[in-house]
Amino acid sequence: MVNIKQVGYFIAVFETKSFTAAAHQCNVTVQAISKSISELEQLFNVQFFERGNSGVKPTRAGRSFYAKARHAVEAYREVESFDPSGCDLTVLSASGAQVMPELSIGLCVPALDNDDKLYKGLSALIMRGARVRVKFCTVHPGIAQQELEQGDLDALLTVGTYDNTTDDCEQLGTLPTGIVVAADHPFAKRPFVTVADLGSYPAGQSAAFDNFNNSIFWQYESRGVLGETRVIDGPAQFGSFLAAEHGFFLNAILPVPGQIASGFEVVPIVGEGALTVPVCLVSLKDEKPQAYHVVENYLIRMVGCANGSAAR
Repeated sequence: MVNIKQVGYFIAVFETKSFTAAAHQCNVTVQAISKSISELEQLFNVQFFERGNSGVKPTRAGRSFYAKARHAVEAYREVESFDPSGCDLTVLSASGAQVMPELSIGLCVPALDNDDKLYKGLSALIMRGARVRVKFCTVHPGIAQQELEQGDLDALLTVGTYDNTTDDCEQLGTLPTGIVVAADHPFAKRPFVTVADLGSYPAGQSAAFDNFNNSIFWQYESRGVLGETRVIDGPAQFGSFLAAEHGFFLNAILPVPGQIASGFEVVPIVGEGALTVPVCLVSLKDEKPQAYHVVENYLIRMVGCANGSAAR
């Protein structure tokens, strides 16, 4: 069965004429692009692209499929823009009363400063805009998949893609990246840093979070732009690494207060080579309730607005 993500990857390859450029545009690996194209070609038993040293060239079948793919994506975007505010999403409780549907979403990110206030604000925003009650919490990567499989969580929210054969990983959008440094770090008072600056000080690698998925750390590390790196095992080492060693952690830029603890600063990375990172909603591969899709589409709009705000 064809899914919209595969169609999007096909369009990216067709328009960029390169698997590598398409992967960069879609914030995924070249292997993910290649696998999706191969699956499409196997499904339809036809070759869509001729591969060569100078790039890829669409076949006649590829050009024909592209026209239909563009139409499909445009139709999908119309569905995504559906406004649920006028719909009745209430469900029946065990007692027969009509209640607001509820979802539990775990954020696979290090604990935020004042995160309870942030989560309550997000929940209230979704309640008003999507009419679904969402409970957010911070979940450790070591138990995230287990919480999902046991039904304790309906979904995970990750910064960076998460590849697991039992899960769906839907990209909600992308966010710009930055570094977290101590308030007395030489970069702390700068309005931004560049990719060339990243090799000047040690970069922290979280033993838990950076081994969970394709995190910001690994995306920059794979490009060879980081200098010395240190594995940080837990919160106790976090502060000393930043303060005593003038290290930094890579981070997504969110236009909300209370991202990190006091005494630290987030400095955006800008210029050539600066990456954006996908924010993904991860759920088990099974049928989702209507409320899930409503929240998913609402979060897509939220991340899009946040990205625009952060970029300004």
